[in-house]
Amino acid sequence: MLSHHELAALLLIRDANAPLQALDSDFLALARYHLVEMDEDEGGYAPRLTMRGQELLRRLTLGGGHDRDDDAQ
Repeated sequence: MLSHHELAALLLIRDANAPLQALDSDFLALARYHLVEMDEDEGGYAPRLTMRGQELLRRLTLGGGHDRDDDAQ
């Protein structure tokens, strides 16, 4: 189970491409769960969501994939 700090870090990576140090404990936990990876470019290293990380956030932000219109009926 992810902590609220780890979930916040996951959202920051998705939404703002926020700088996150590779040795940050939240990043290390997310990497251990295969939710993020580090990409290297000419500017250095940047965290990136893996497909697993993207899917987790999609499920969390959409309420598990349920169609909200069906719940209203």
